[in-house]
Amino acid sequence: MSGQIKLRPAIRPDTEILARLWARTFPDKFGPILGEKAEAVLTDWLRLSGRHLQTTTVAEIEDTVVGFIVLDTPAAPHPDDGRWLWHALQLHNGIFGALRGLILMALIDSHHQRDRDEVYIEMLGVASGWRGRGIARALMGHAEAVAKCAGVTWLTLAVVCDNRPAIQLYDKQDFRIRRQQHSLVLKWITGHPGYLEMAKAVV
Repeated sequence: MSGQIKLRPAIRPDTEILARLWARTFPDKFGPILGEKAEAVLTDWLRLSGRHLQTTTVAEIEDTVVGFIVLDTPAAPHPDDGRWLWHALQLHNGIFGALRGLILMALIDSHHQRDRDEVYIEMLGVASGWRGRGIARALMGHAEAVAKCAGVTWLTLAVVCDNRPAIQLYDKQDFRIRRQQHSLVLKWITGHPGYLEMAKAVV
């Protein structure tokens, strides 16, 4: 069927398109932190660290990757992000640029500690030309199915508190706000005043 959304695990050939989607979905985060070469840094970060590919599901329409979701589950590999981000930053931004990037990442990273009774949505994005076609809903449905299979009670996420379209999407998917966190550091680096922690009961 033409236009059907297909979900599949990410594979190594997806590295460049995922890096592009990350950079374009979160320009306010990756741009200030990783610099002008953010897309190249993300490509090498994905290439060096297998964890994100192992925890990412992509959405395809007619063999074109149009969206992605990254899930932290009880079975997910142990995070190794810092070490490989350092290498990727060094390749493109030098030692001082790498140090700056790691410091900024540490400052705005909420360091969400996934509870054993939850699946956490680390990132969700849909290519700009493909929005409004149910892709995000399909990816959210996948996340809920993963949470049910994992036997957890909660599906959780964090979203910047001024991203109204995303918050409305999560609200329609029965996510509810657990906590609102204001952050002067986040505002200084990205322009966002804070973020919301949201959760949905898995039934």
